[in-house]
Amino acid sequence: MNEYLYLFVGEERSEKAKQMGVIWRDKRLAASHLYKALDNIGIEWDNCDFANVFEGEIDKIKSFNGPVIAMGRKVEKALKKENISHYFIYHPATRGSLRRIENYLSHVEEALVSLPK
Repeated sequence: MNEYLYLFVGEERSEKAKQMGVIWRDKRLAASHLYKALDNIGIEWDNCDFANVFEGEIDKIKSFNGPVIAMGRKVEKALKKENISHYFIYHPATRGSLRRIENYLSHVEEALVSLPK
């Protein structure tokens, strides 16, 4: 059984994240938007785990026993290729109008409305 209830899957750590020495759990950079969006819908950050599909974590993703959430189209495509059932949200660092926090909060709420809590 998992220690965590949800697995959020990104692509890979950005160069900026590597330079700063931060990971998703630190709630910095793109994780800040994700944290706010999850808090908005009542998902506790401590119940979430994180993986990056292009950093050799596919086995971790495949073996996760709970909802897997793909963050971004590249991740969604990779998970489909591996036949991994998942929910989809845009990556919190997405470009355009969805980048505005109020729009991202709404998007995540709509996309994850059926996610078990």
